[in-house]
Amino acid sequence: MILFRYIFGRVIFVFLFAFAAILFLIMLMDTVELLRRASGIDGVTGVVVAMAALHAPSISLKAVPFVMLLSGMWAYMQLARSSELVAARAAGHTYWSAARAGMAAAIVIGLVATMVYGPLASAALNTYDRLEARYLGGSGSLFSVTSEGLWLRESRDDDGQTVIHAAKTNAEGTELQDTTFLLFGQGDALLERVDAGRALLRDGEWELHDIVTHRIEYGGNASSPEPDRQPKGSIATKLTAIEIQNSFAAPESISFWRLPAAIEGMEKAGFSARRHRSYLHSLIALPLFLAGMTLIAAAFAIRPPRSARFGWIALVCALTGFALYFLSDVSMALGASGAAPPELGAWAPVAAAGLFGIALSLYFGEA
Repeated sequence: MILFRYIFGRVIFVFLFAFAAILFLIMLMDTVELLRRASGIDGVTGVVVAMAALHAPSISLKAVPFVMLLSGMWAYMQLARSSELVAARAAGHTYWSAARAGMAAAIVIGLVATMVYGPLASAALNTYDRLEARYLGGSGSLFSVTSEGLWLRESRDDDGQTVIHAAKTNAEGTELQDTTFLLFGQGDALLERVDAGRALLRDGEWELHDIVTHRIEYGGNASSPEPDRQPKGSIATKLTAIEIQNSFAAPESISFWRLPAAIEGMEKAGFSARRHRSYLHSLIALPLFLAGMTLIAAAFAIRPPRSARFGWIALVCALTGFALYFLSDVSMALGASGAAPPELGAWAPVAAAGLFGIALSLYFGEA
């Protein structure tokens, strides 16, 4: 138990140190890129630094498996070089006693990354997107799907905005059913509500059918809005079908705890949720994937000090990590595109990492 706690704490300490360094480098590089984009805009330096800090967590989350592999390798190599593992073996502890401690640390890190760090990174990414749209000319439209239907927001040239709610849509997002258009003016004052049985996206306008319009009046003499019924009409828009599809909330911007409801809402609305479902399963599988990475690191690094060529071990272990990382990306892309089931795309790298780690352990004769 003492050995378990010692290795467990060592692996977590090395991971936190390495992850903090990676996070700082990501933030630094992102700051340079954002400063380049903001060149010519006065007074946004502080905002740019804040945006880089908000963007870095979502990027660093993708690097967690590789950081885990390098951290495990470094922790176990230090234990091997200091002969602490030799002393542990002399006391009757086996290879698996040391490997289990690192795998347990990896599972804990994976659970924290999935359930705590990931949702915080998603919230930070949403704030980053809003700041980007405000200061750097990012997209002004916002598309989200909930169990109540889909919502779309579009900024207008008159400093107002249009908020659209629909119960269902087609796969391209160009045909909405049971739709409500809320037209807001300056100061977010509601000017008009338009209910339509069907809305079709045409070139530069929404073509509406079965319309009921309520125009809002303000002031002391304002009367309650009277419904104006028309069989057909239109509302101007700058949106295109490609922009609507690209405005989908990225899976990374949705909290792990909200992803199941978002997937259910997308599928009810008529959209494909393969990409989001694949991402959800990758988050669920992350703790086991990290455990497999740590097992690979242990198999490479826990070698007798006299027989270990640590430079070659580090190189081969890093190349193995890159290979598994590439496999994970390819597998996720296949699951998101529909070429493979989303579940398979997320869990295949986990199985590959675990089996490869076991094979290495048996090959090196340390099991």
